[in-house]
Amino acid sequence: LIPPLVALVMDWGFPFGAAREAARLRGDREGLARLMGAVFSGRLFLALACVAASLALLPLVPHAREHPAAYGLAVLMGIGRGISPVWFFQGVGQGMRRMAAWDVGSSLGALALTFLCIRRPEAWPLYLLFAALCKGLVYAGLSLGLMRAWGARLSLAAGWRALGRTRTLFAGSVAPVLSTSGGQLVLGYFLTAADMGLLVAVNKIVRALVSLLKPAVQTLFPELCALRGRRSPRTARLLLLFTGASTGCMLLAAALAWLTAPWLIRLALGAGYDEAVPVLRLMLLLAPLLGCDMVLGAQVLVPLGLERAQTLVQWGAALLGLPLAALLGARFGLAGGALLPVAVEALTFLGLTACILRFCPGALIPGARLPARRDISPETPLQR
Repeated sequence: LIPPLVALVMDWGFPFGAAREAARLRGDREGLARLMGAVFSGRLFLALACVAASLALLPLVPHAREHPAAYGLAVLMGIGRGISPVWFFQGVGQGMRRMAAWDVGSSLGALALTFLCIRRPEAWPLYLLFAALCKGLVYAGLSLGLMRAWGARLSLAAGWRALGRTRTLFAGSVAPVLSTSGGQLVLGYFLTAADMGLLVAVNKIVRALVSLLKPAVQTLFPELCALRGRRSPRTARLLLLFTGASTGCMLLAAALAWLTAPWLIRLALGAGYDEAVPVLRLMLLLAPLLGCDMVLGAQVLVPLGLERAQTLVQWGAALLGLPLAALLGARFGLAGGALLPVAVEALTFLGLTACILRFCPGALIPGARLPARRDISPETPLQR
């Protein structure tokens, strides 16, 4: 739990905010260097904050006092994951093959060291050490290499401003965590531990299915930002095509998973979990909704600087999901728990659609006139 939370803080709003700004600054070497220095400086603040918070929370985190070294390695592992410079390669539209090669190579290196060096159960903290070193050293080396190549310099003032200008995107990334964790906490009052275990496992299966769409979203995002900056008429056509393709793929994937649900459950959970099959089939309604919400938010609203509207929708759906969890859990039991994330994503879809109709109704209409990005959100540009 510690590494993903620390990585979430370290990411802040940079995966989208910094990538969007880098796409806008393509060809401006000096501007990209300033942006790089601002982002790396901002992440230095975040790393120090994570270390300070982890020390303050040490007495409160379960098992941390019994295993302080492992706790520290878990924090270091999260920081290592969170300094990835992938946003820069995505933004400038080059170098992604090199980034992917280093990323996969570091994961394989950590896996190889784990198999070679961990022979006893009590040696499990070594896994955290290997993961922290392999990822952290690779990402740190890539970041330092970029700074030297582009002539970027750290600036604490610019880093602090960058954190302020991407705070809304960070708040948006926290909302799904609240929705998932808070909903499960409320459902725990109405469902048995066995039912909660099934829900958590099936939810992971469905979200793993939807995660197949993320590489395409991350690849297209900076290109859309660059096209938005040039007010290109190709933007709406590309976005409309991608929206239809991604929704169709998610519907097809959900249909295939519905048909093969018994086999998927046996593969993922093992024999004896037949009661999870109807739960999976209900929760598969989540797949096309998540796919649509991912496109409407990341590909329509954020490139236009409307992350504030997206974040308000996400938080509104997450907060409404808490009383909805109590209602569905008390009334429908396990089936209600399966429908909860579907209902939350449906609310998110309705909210995002309303925002698009309100602020940028021509986003999916080729040739329609759209407002300039800086006219909508006062939080951009990321650097001055």
